[in-house]
Amino acid sequence: MKHTFLLLIAMGLFLVANAQDTKTPSTEKPSEELENLQLANQLAKYGYKTYSATALIEAAKIMSSVNTQELKFESYKQEPKIDNQAKKQKAEVLDLEGILVAARKYADGDADLLSAIAEIEKESQATRGRVGGPGENYSYVAGNGTDTYEINFIEGELAEIGVGGDGDTDLDLYVYDSSGNLITQDEDYTDKCYVSWVPKWTGRYNVMIVNRGPILNNYLMLTN
Repeated sequence: MKHTFLLLIAMGLFLVANAQDTKTPSTEKPSEELENLQLANQLAKYGYKTYSATALIEAAKIMSSVNTQELKFESYKQEPKIDNQAKKQKAEVLDLEGILVAARKYADGDADLLSAIAEIEKESQATRGRVGGPGENYSYVAGNGTDTYEINFIEGELAEIGVGGDGDTDLDLYVYDSSGNLITQDEDYTDKCYVSWVPKWTGRYNVMIVNRGPILNNYLMLTN
């Protein structure tokens, strides 16, 4: 009887531990524009991994077609702070300009590839500075650290945020209102996150990117 009682306690503790460790991934589907940017992000990672100028060029074409611009935010806080020596030595740059620089390097003088790169650069310069529309921010979060952004969103309009990391750790994404209430979250076991909601008022929202792993993770954050 004593052994049975202890077994039941052990099973109960096991189930509680598992329940606390269980994460609920987002089941929401991104808009077409944000989905295209996420696809470009994956293509770019493949291009870096395989040293493929073609893959990077295709990623850049997608990013250029969506007309992303630098994401504007009210404030940014990183805990803990990262000094330059702690950053990864060979970080993959996932913004449009960095991708094109790498594509030119991997093109190895191929005239057709260089011509395609030049065309994308020309088109991206023509659309740079567009007001509104999708924004992007390339940054990094420390191991077991948290990056927090204050970003303004508009009442009654769909708000979307996507995050894609470098694959080294698990990233989770949370959005809180100005009163500290959790609005939405994506906390699966990957570093690919997506959330969407319709703000009930216009104002600042706290966007938190939490690194669940012990090492730095480079990420690209996207908004609609």
